[in-house]
Amino acid sequence: MLQVYLNGRDFESPEEVHEFLAKELEFPAYYGRNLSALYDVLTDISDDTRIVIDLSGVEDDTMLDMLERMVEVMTDAADENEYLEIECMER
Repeated sequence: MLQVYLNGRDFESPEEVHEFLAKELEFPAYYGRNLSALYDVLTDISDDTRIVIDLSGVEDDTMLDMLERMVEVMTDAADENEYLEIECMER
């Protein structure tokens, strides 16, 4: 099983988070780096994958809001894809 740990404190922008996920999950080059594209590529995953998102300690409200929206999209994708598991650690 592929496991990815995303610590929200390590990122300063949504673009950095998308770049991290694209690299760690080996998204295709055409990945659009937005929430719609994230949903699309996550629902296409065909190997067991677990993503842990740690929101504890994220102090920037704008970044926290974006990460929470990203968790919602990931959770929706996991509901559609049996190979995907999402865990969110909140403050």
